[in-house]
Amino acid sequence: MYKQLLSALLLSSTLLHASHEAEIKQEAKDAILKLKSTLQTRLKANLQKGGVLQAAAFCSRKAQSITHEVNVSFAKETRVHRTSLHYRNSENSPKSDERIVLEQMQKDFDAGKKLPQLLVKQTNENTYKVYKPIFINKGVCLKCHGDITHRDASAYKTILKNYPQDKAINYKMGDLRGAFVVKIVQR
Repeated sequence: MYKQLLSALLLSSTLLHASHEAEIKQEAKDAILKLKSTLQTRLKANLQKGGVLQAAAFCSRKAQSITHEVNVSFAKETRVHRTSLHYRNSENSPKSDERIVLEQMQKDFDAGKKLPQLLVKQTNENTYKVYKPIFINKGVCLKCHGDITHRDASAYKTILKNYPQDKAINYKMGDLRGAFVVKIVQR
């Protein structure tokens, strides 16, 4: 009887944890999708309107305000941002806990391991950070983030005016660029 009760409690706890994690992942997916689609839609419009130069200027001026705009649409307990070990804007530099996760992701990526679509890290009793890797998966990304042979020179001049310490370059197709990070505080 005791073993059956213990087994039932363990199973119940496991199912509750799995359900809770699924809920957190879904909230994170929704936040990431909103930021990603908003940035991509506006970037694409600027690319079509004025090419890579206009798109680079747009990103330099508007990416952070768009991130803020998206975040105010969520409950106070949810915030999404992009970060990278090789960031362009210092506002996207990783916090110490994020740096540890990004370094492990990069190490795993370099070792040929498949990265999880979403990685959930509990930072305290009711706070979670969910990471979604960002990869260089479109050739147009290399116009601003590639090596000197792929970068658009005029667009990169614009970027360097705003970010003279730019670290977000020399990527190749398929490289790990960074991650979306969603912080979720549950009450």
